[in-house]
Order: sequence, then C-alpha cells, then structure tokens
Amino acid sequence: MSFAEQVASTAAMRAVFAPRASVQAMLDVEAALARAGAAAGFLSEDAAGAIAGACDAQGIDIEQLVLDAARAGTPVIPLVKWLREKVPGHEKSVHIGGTSQDVIDTGLVLQIQAGVSLLLADLAMMAEGAAALARAHKDTKMLARTLLQAAMPTIFGLKAAMWLNAVQDARMFLAEAAYDAMKVQCGGAAGTRDALGGQERVFVEAFAAALKLPAALPWQTSRGPLVRLASAIGVAVGVAGKIGTDIALMMQSEIAEVAEPAAPGRGGSSAMAHKRNPTLSIAARAAAVRVPGLVATLLAAQDQELERAAGAWQAEAAVWPALMLAASGGLAPMAEALGGLEAFPRAMEKNLASVSDSAIPEAVAGMIKTSLEDYERAKTGSDKN
Repeated sequence: MSFAEQVASTAAMRAVFAPRASVQAMLDVEAALARAGAAAGFLSEDAAGAIAGACDAQGIDIEQLVLDAARAGTPVIPLVKWLREKVPGHEKSVHIGGTSQDVIDTGLVLQIQAGVSLLLADLAMMAEGAAALARAHKDTKMLARTLLQAAMPTIFGLKAAMWLNAVQDARMFLAEAAYDAMKVQCGGAAGTRDALGGQERVFVEAFAAALKLPAALPWQTSRGPLVRLASAIGVAVGVAGKIGTDIALMMQSEIAEVAEPAAPGRGGSSAMAHKRNPTLSIAARAAAVRVPGLVATLLAAQDQELERAAGAWQAEAAVWPALMLAASGGLAPMAEALGGLEAFPRAMEKNLASVSDSAIPEAVAGMIKTSLEDYERAKTGSDKN
C-alpha cells in the first residue's frame, strides 16, 4: 500500500490487509479445503494435517509471489505450487475440491470479516461518545444553523443525540450486511461442485466449519451481498464525515463552540503556530470523500459474465483493501473525536445572542431522552446476544 494510504488508515486495518496477511488468508482456505477433503474421504487425515501445518505465509517470498501471480493471472496458481513443494508425498492432495475463485473469494471474506469487526468497534465507540455528550449537554443552549446561517435556539445535547441516532443506524446496517455477506465460496471450476463426487454436503459443511463461516451455495458472479456490505460501509463513513463537518465548522475560530481532544503533535500548523486544526474531523471528511468512489466501483463490478467474470471480478481485488483502509481511517478518528470532544457552553451562549428569542422548543428534551433510551435498549440487547 502507498505511503498516503498508510497515513490515512489505522495500524489495525493495515495489519488485516497487509500483503502477507492476504496470502495467509488464502492459505487458511487451502488448509480448510484439506480438512474438508479428509472429512469427505478424498484424502487421508495425515495428508490434511501435513497440508494444514504447511499453510504458513511466513515462509513465502511475497515479492516473487506477486510477480508470479501477475504472470499467471491469479495468485492461487503460484501459491498452490509453493504449497505442494512444502508437503512432499502429499502433493496431489493439495487444493482438492477447490478452484482459484473459491480460495480468493473466501480468503477475502476472512479479511473483510476481521476488518468489519474493527469498524463495528469504532462505531460502538462513536455511539458511546455521542451518547455521553447528549447526557452531559441536555441543557446546554446553542444556536441552530440552517443553510450555514443563524436559525433558532436548540440544545447541544440534541445535536449529539442526532449524531448518536445516525451512528446507531449505520451500525445496524453494517452488522446486518456483514451477516449476510460473510459466507464461504465453494463452487469449483464452474459453480457445479463437479469435483466433490456426491460428497458436496459433507465437504462444504466441513469446509465452512474449518473457517467458522456459514456454508452457502456458490456465488461466483452473484456479488450482491458483498456490494450491500460495501454500501453499508459507505453509509457508516458518510455518517462520520457528516459529524466531522459539524465539528470542523463549530471549531472555527469565529465560532469556537467545541474542540477536538488535544494530543502531542496533533492539530498544529507548520506555518502558523497559533492554529488548532480539526485534524480528526478532517480525516473523517477525507475518508467520506474517497469511499463513495470505491463503493461505486464495486457496484459497477456486479455486471459479471456467466459463471466466471473476465475483468469485473478481478477489479474487486484492489478495491476492497482500499475501501477497508479508507473506512478505518475515517471511523477511528471520529471515535476518538467524539470520545474526547470538549464543548464550550459560554461560546455557545454568546453565539446564541445573535437571535432574539432564546426559548427552547418543548419537544427538544423529549427527543434527547428518546434517543438515549433507544441507545440503552440497543446496548442491553447487544450485551444479551
């Protein structure tokens, strides 16, 4: 990944989508194929154990694998060749029951699953931060602005409650989409499971169990669930970007109603020492600008030919890591921003003086209360599950 991509993401997500991690995910699939083959009687337990034991990406020359994959058109061909060399006497048992797309798609699912867990954790932190602000500022008056102009009085706690609602909606959408999309790919050369010889149910169930993923029918050119997941990620990042926009506007020197949490080396200017820049919000907004284009590519790639795509499927390979890296680079900073956001009620009161009527609508308190109650119910339900 480029220097800019590394800067605009998090260490945890970079680890999930590092080149060696991608290779390890595919090797985990090869190990699961071996375990499934043994369960279906296609190879011995000894062979399966030897193959699974050899599926360690630490010994692979990644740069050479990249070169070989470019020549072969897929990384699986040179990867399987490497794996066969690691299990003398069991070479013919490697890769039984699978094809390149099974390995690549299922390996990608494993990585996405790990990445989505990080995103959901960030969203949970965002929700907790917004809820804390709503509780703490349920009586803090401020100026509401529409079309960037002074409008009427409101409560900062209501603004935080609206942030909370948006984050909770995004969390639910992402969790549901991930549940639908995280499943094994096991179709064989053309989605017919021709190599499984009547043992397809045993094989697929064992394959899925080895990877702790749901079994599923082949989905080689049916990419809808993955695209829905990508869209859910886009929505979540969009929510982070919207909150970041609000914070950045409220941090303007002339408004000065909030400030992001301070940290050594954060928010300064190389040329203007007096500045305190909304660095975390900027990161969230930058991600919100990048992510829609990546999601759009995955939407476009749904149009795939017959039983195996010639170009559209391959286009996804570089997009998913970029999407997950960008998403993490937007959500994690916003989780930190909301968790430590500092509000300045005096500045809010001063800015409110620009409108003559400072009465707060009666409905505001009830909306804040409802938002927090909904959040607590959702948390309780999540804890029980």
